[in-house]
Amino acid sequence: MHRRALLSACVTGLTATAGCLGVGPGSDCQRGADLRLNPVTTAAVADRESDSLDTLSPPERDAVSAARRGDASALWATSTPLSGVDHLAADGTYYTVTTSLVSTVERTGYALSLDTAAVEDTPATRRIALDDLPDIDRTALYVALGFPGSQEIERFDRARSVAIGGTLVYPDDARSRSDLVPDPSYETIRIGDRDFRLDLGDPRPTTVETHRVAVGAITGSAADFAGLVFDRYGVELDPTDLSAEQRDIVEAATDDGYDECAPYSDAYTDLQATLGRAPARTGTADGPVSDTPARVDYVDYESDWYAVSLAEYVA
Repeated sequence: MHRRALLSACVTGLTATAGCLGVGPGSDCQRGADLRLNPVTTAAVADRESDSLDTLSPPERDAVSAARRGDASALWATSTPLSGVDHLAADGTYYTVTTSLVSTVERTGYALSLDTAAVEDTPATRRIALDDLPDIDRTALYVALGFPGSQEIERFDRARSVAIGGTLVYPDDARSRSDLVPDPSYETIRIGDRDFRLDLGDPRPTTVETHRVAVGAITGSAADFAGLVFDRYGVELDPTDLSAEQRDIVEAATDDGYDECAPYSDAYTDLQATLGRAPARTGTADGPVSDTPARVDYVDYESDWYAVSLAEYVA
């Protein structure tokens, strides 16, 4: 594993309680931490902390668009849709996004396998693009694949080979409207720019969930949205509240990054706890810090905001 030549701890003279990540043969640093504080702008934070409407899968995008219009909006799935989408950006406005489980029903599902291998010999009449399937089949495939958005589809395109599994299921008896169940009319489905061989296995009982989708407008300003993110996930590092050793750590982290070998110094351990990460042990019998914040993604240091990047490694 590549390491920088010297730890900031070595440079700042913290070697009394902190190990150094040595250089060349003989280095005995087997476990360490890497802290970086990367400068950010409000525009970058607003982009980082929100999902664009255009990047959602079509079923999710339709549900969110309906909710924005004030229409009743629901989405059926086998797992929670819009997973990981807490905030959305659309037409210059930032929104909160929430889902709630409305109902469940037991339906017959089919084991689904999609594979990019061995698709060249499929006759043209047995090929179809995802967008050309009936609406019910298209939605069922997005549900089975976990609602892949545009970025996931692009990763399919770039991969050398792709094999995906899931369960193809419908919220009602869709056989009269489906081209895929119970007997597929096609062998190959084009998703993005890749052809996938379709294989359906044995039927199996599957729970279909219906989720209500709701959105709430937050602000039309990227700066205001970033301010809300800072209020929720940011802390201030006041230089006057830090020890000299901690100020050296922070200064190094804002420059090229700060590395420290275990056992960690008290200065670093206390700073790491302030940043809301699992507290590092100093090599003694010290227990975890009880008042550690749940999550800190950004720090304000001398009136500048930084994104926190903290990793621990084992050589």
